[in-house]
Amino acid sequence: MTTFLNAEEVLVAEAWEKRNTADGQFLSNAVEAVQLFNDGLSGRNPFKYAMLKEALTRADFNIYLGKAFDVEMLAKYQDLTPEWRSIARETTVKDFKPKTFKDLFGGRGPLDKVKEGAEYKERTKAEAEYSLSADKFGNTFKLTFELLKNDEIGELRNLPNDLAQGAVETEDKVAFSSFVSATGPNTNFWKAANGNAPTALPFTRENIQAAYVAMSKRKDKQGNPVRLASARLLLVVPNALLFEAEQIVNAPTIPDPAGGAGTIPNPLAGKFRVVVSDYLTIVNTSNKADTTWYILPAPETARPALVVAKMQGEENPDIRVKADQGTRLGGGSIAPEQGSFGDDTITYRGRHIVGAGTIDPLLTYVSTGS
Repeated sequence: MTTFLNAEEVLVAEAWEKRNTADGQFLSNAVEAVQLFNDGLSGRNPFKYAMLKEALTRADFNIYLGKAFDVEMLAKYQDLTPEWRSIARETTVKDFKPKTFKDLFGGRGPLDKVKEGAEYKERTKAEAEYSLSADKFGNTFKLTFELLKNDEIGELRNLPNDLAQGAVETEDKVAFSSFVSATGPNTNFWKAANGNAPTALPFTRENIQAAYVAMSKRKDKQGNPVRLASARLLLVVPNALLFEAEQIVNAPTIPDPAGGAGTIPNPLAGKFRVVVSDYLTIVNTSNKADTTWYILPAPETARPALVVAKMQGEENPDIRVKADQGTRLGGGSIAPEQGSFGDDTITYRGRHIVGAGTIDPLLTYVSTGS
């Protein structure tokens, strides 16, 4: 059985901190709602189950239980680790307007020699501009009047976990879709203009080494070297390439390419951190999804390639219940659990706000593998 153990602990702690206040009383009532919900669905006491069914007809109980849903969902959401965290940097936006990132360059090269008594030459800073914005995602989840009448109220207990998982899946899909498409590498990012157009090299040690060498020759907009030796790079692969990637990158030695039975130190050891992703093949549904491999900079580098944006004050998913039950002819409110005025459903809404975008392409490489 799914319980609200974590939610109950959090609510008890908050109620204690705010005791003798209106908020403290509200939280205490929420604790009682959680306890009744758990007891009623445990199957151990039919009387508790009857009490729960009766409580669900009251608007106040729904409000208290909704607080527990929020706490449980947040706890579950914070326990989950989305894939994008290993490849993208997180930022915040204030609203739905695009947030602009500017890469100032022009001061990274060698300084000019200044002769005695001469003036210093001015060096201006040009800039490259990138932007991204957050979008709103969500769905409604309907529980029918018949479902409750048929004693299927246990379906409610999965809602916080389902919404938390859905929020994480949304973040991953948005993040990976910024550089992967259904047909392969997203050509909005992987293109000749960015210096990182897709290649078709199979996933071998020799080709990864060749890619590394090719990247090491790149220059920034002012002709300064990328200095791959000090960069932190990720080798991002689908599950199909997991074992090959680990062997290629992490093996301390490799067979001597000159032949014979000897070995030499692996020149790729320490150059990459392997990141294995499920979402590469969820977003990319082409016949080359399992052979496509990527090189990306680690999120903490000075030149991140990917950024995920959360909205300030809306970083976590939100859950609400729709209250359109109407009013009884004799007056008085009707709890949401009694069903919608239009179709007798109880409608919960999950919402999450997130965005993602590509930033600097300098330390990136992709091959479709064939």
